[in-house]
Parts: sequence; C-alpha cells; structure tokens
Amino acid sequence: MPISTEFSPDVAGYGFLAIAVMIFGQWKPLYIAAAAFFFGALKTISFSYSSLPVIKDWNIPGIVYKVLPYVITIIVLFLTSKKSAAPAALGEPFDKGKR
Repeated sequence: MPISTEFSPDVAGYGFLAIAVMIFGQWKPLYIAAAAFFFGALKTISFSYSSLPVIKDWNIPGIVYKVLPYVITIIVLFLTSKKSAAPAALGEPFDKGKR
C-alpha cells in the first residue's frame, strides 16, 4: 500500500529552533518566552516576506529570507552560548527517593 502524500507534516527546522530557544533562554521561563518571540518573528518574516511592501522592494532572492532565521540563530548561539549552562539534573531520570 503506497504512502499517502496528501498530508505530509513539514517540521521545517522547528526542532533546531526549539533547542536554540532553550539554550538562548538559559532555561529561564521569561528568557525562553523572549527568545521564542524573537525566533518566531524571524520565522514569520521568512514566510511572509513577499507580502511585506518594504521588504518586497529590496529585490533580494526569496531563499535568503528562508535561510535568515537559521543563520541568525547560529550567530546568536555563537555569541551567547558561552555563558549558558544547562540544569544540573538535565538528562537524569527522576527518582523520587533521591529527594
């Protein structure tokens, strides 16, 4: 039986951006919210660049706008990841007896 291509979910790099949000947000809820808003705004601009009159007149190829969120993410992570530290218990299974 062939696989239907009628519905094909496309993650479009959201996992990469989610990990970047956690690292950039330094595992603090307010910072994570700000980082998610920042990267979400970049992703929104990459989707809607052709409908924004200011950006449409720049004659920049569309692929540049689609790659821009990922390039900015890498730059931001490069500049901010040195001071970011994961929680001590990250990756450890929860054991109620250790509390």
